[in-house]
Parts: sequence; C-alpha cells; structure tokens
Amino acid sequence: QTNFHVLAEEQAPMRPASAAAELLGSFVFAFTVGCNVLSGNVLETPMGWEIASIACALLAMMAAFGPLSGGHFNPAVSVAMLCAGKMQLMDAFVYILLQLAGTTMAMLFARQLLEEHERSVIHVAGRDVVVETIYALMLNFVILCVSGKRNNPENEPNQFYGIAASSTLAAGLSCTRGRKTGVFNPAITIGLGLTQIGFQVHSLVSFVIVQLVAAVAAAALFRLLRPEEKLSTDQMASYVPSLAVRLFSEFLGTTLLMLTLGLSSWENIWAAPCALMGLVYALGDLSGGHFNPAVTAAVVLSRTRLLISADLLGYWACQVVGCFVAAVTCMILIPGFHWDLGPKAPFQAGAAYIMELTFSIILCLAVLAVSCIKGINSIYSRNFYFGLAIGVALLAGCLCCAKISGACFNPAISSGMSSAFYASNYCFIELLAGVIAAILFRATHAREYTPKEVTADLQARMP
Repeated sequence: QTNFHVLAEEQAPMRPASAAAELLGSFVFAFTVGCNVLSGNVLETPMGWEIASIACALLAMMAAFGPLSGGHFNPAVSVAMLCAGKMQLMDAFVYILLQLAGTTMAMLFARQLLEEHERSVIHVAGRDVVVETIYALMLNFVILCVSGKRNNPENEPNQFYGIAASSTLAAGLSCTRGRKTGVFNPAITIGLGLTQIGFQVHSLVSFVIVQLVAAVAAAALFRLLRPEEKLSTDQMASYVPSLAVRLFSEFLGTTLLMLTLGLSSWENIWAAPCALMGLVYALGDLSGGHFNPAVTAAVVLSRTRLLISADLLGYWACQVVGCFVAAVTCMILIPGFHWDLGPKAPFQAGAAYIMELTFSIILCLAVLAVSCIKGINSIYSRNFYFGLAIGVALLAGCLCCAKISGACFNPAISSGMSSAFYASNYCFIELLAGVIAAILFRATHAREYTPKEVTADLQARMP
C-alpha cells in the first residue's frame, strides 16, 4: 500500500495497480461531474445536491483507491505532492497523463450519453479566478496536511483522508455554485473545455494556470507549517509545533473558514461546516483546529491541552484578525457585501440569544469530547471521527438557527460582523458558552482528571 507521508527518495517505483487506480478513479470522478453538468443538476437541485454528488464520488474513489495510488485524481494534487517532496517527478508525470486521459474519456462518454441536453458556456470574471485560486490552494493544502507524517504515525495511518478532501471540495463548490465556475482540477477544466461542455479556451487556460499555481503555493505553505516532514521517526515522537506555527495555523484556518461563510452568502449552510471539517483534519494536529475564541476558551478552561493564558490571548488575536481579513476579502470580491448578524424577524432577541448559547455549547463540547481526548477504547492512539463530529455539530446549529439568530457561534465573527449592540451581546453569550462547555465537560468526563494509577486500581476492584 502507498504510504502518503513517505519522502520521494524513499518511495518504491510505481506499480501497475497504482496507475490503474488513478486512471479509473479519475474516470469515475470526472464522469460524475460531467453528468451533473450536462443533466442540468447544477443550480436546479435544492440545497446543492449536485455538490453532494460530486463530493461523494470523490470520497468513494479515495476510499477505494487511496491505498493504491494515493487517490489524487487531480493534476494539481500531483503537482502539490511533487513540490512537497512526496512524489517522484516521473511518477507525477505519469499520474497527470493518466488523470487527463481518464477525465477526457469520461467527459466524452458523458457528452455522448447526454448529447440532447443544451450546452451552456461558462463565463468567467476576475472574481471567479480569485475564488478558484483560493479554494484550489485550500483543497491541495488540506490533502497535503492529511497525508503528512503527523497525521499518519507509523502503523497508524489515518482513516479520514477522503473525508477531509471531499468536505473541502464541497465547501469550495458551495462558494462558487451561483456562477458554476468552481473546478479546482486542471483535468476537469480541460475536459470541460475540450468536450465543449463548459469553458471557453481563454478561460480554460487561465483556470489551469491558477490551479497549478495554487498547487505550488499549497506545497510551499505545507513546508512552512510542517518542518517535521524531514524529521526521522524517533525525532517525530518528541516534536511539538512552535507557538508561531500554531498561531499561524489558527489565523489561516479562521480566514479560510470565514471566507467560506462569506462567499457562500449564507445561501448554502452546508459550506461552513464542510470547510470546518476539512480544516480541523488538516490543522488540528498543529493548533488544535479551534478557529473560534469560544472553543479556545473552553479548551484552556478544561485543561485538556497544554494551553496557557498567553496562548489564549494569542489564539484570540489570530482568530479575530483572520475574520477581519476574510471580511475585507469578501467586500472586495462581492460588491455590496454585507454581513448582518443578529436576531431575524419575526423572532425576538431572547430566542436568538438562547439558540446561540445552546449550539455554541454543543460545538465547544463536541471539540472537547472528540478532539482534546481520545474518547473511545481502541487499539489506536486517537479517534478518526473528530473532524466529522465537529463539522456536524456546526451543521446542526446552522440548520437550526440560521433563520433565527444567524447561526454565528463564533465571537470572532460577532465582534466585527454585526451591529455594536448585538456584537457585544453575541460575543458575551458565545464566550459564556465556552465556559459552560468546559464545566459540563469536567462534570461528564471526570475520569479524564483522575490519575491513571487511581483509575487502574478502581478497575481492578470492580467485579
């Protein structure tokens, strides 16, 4: 099986099974995209179910072929792996040829199958190119992180590789759904252009260029945040990310999460939870993957992680700055952009406050219970569902509260994205939720604070 974190100089030559897996996986993924485009599913299905279809296809193919080829199915991912030192040059070249071949065959097959459908040309603006760059970078960065050494300890490779990648793809597609321009994959872009399904030639070229540039940038960012990739197995055991790495991870994660929230324009409430899921899997092993001052407060008060008061203030500062950067970016990209949080008519402010408090507690409690402790009895040193659980906790709140309170659950957003009155109230309520979550966690997980010797003695006395 392929070890995603092994350096290129240590890798064995590519096997025929890896090549076949990459070709077949690219075909299935591209066929799913082509059928959704040609059948008119894009923009015609409620809640963006075509996005779910494409993301699920990627997840299925990564689960099926990831152990064989790494599950790239995307030339940008192969380029990112090459630049990050995770792939040999010749292997990357062969992978890209196979991806292009599989994708082109799939698009031609989809076009022939659905040839009666009227084809539309996708018109691309400057904003679309910028958003494509952002989410191509995010997708490649998440994939690199979940294939890294810290996320794949010896004899314990992670089981969330496909979940992280597919949820990140879903977030990016949600932010581009209105204009039908999100691709993040040069092979898909070329396939759509060559088969005359979507892109014009000049748009095709610009998109392929920015997708490849984003892949290189993602690899550079990966190398910057993960210097441990060059450490030996023995050195990895004692490696602890520096405070600078942790703070930058919080800034980066918060910025990308808030960008997703703003660019999806609250129309697709699945976008932010999907982004959170992918980012927690990507950066959780570095900073904890908080991206939320209330979560950070809960973690510090629970004392389940080695965070001190100085870390708390640093985390808060990076999260607030990240939210500010995201808001300014949204204002530049979307004319007339306005983020108005607060109680929604006809509901009263009291109902909005209670909803914000309740689901902020649920979110913080989920982080404490699945990310800060192992939480289950197994042969592994961790659970693999922590990112999924945290993303679903946010999704539950978004689905329930979007039309009542605005579904914020994050003081960093509240501090700058709502009116002064509601900003102070929301911030107080959400930080209070972090405190309450820490208290509830201590009460329900008392055994985590019991010395191991005492726990072992109590278990020995049980009948």
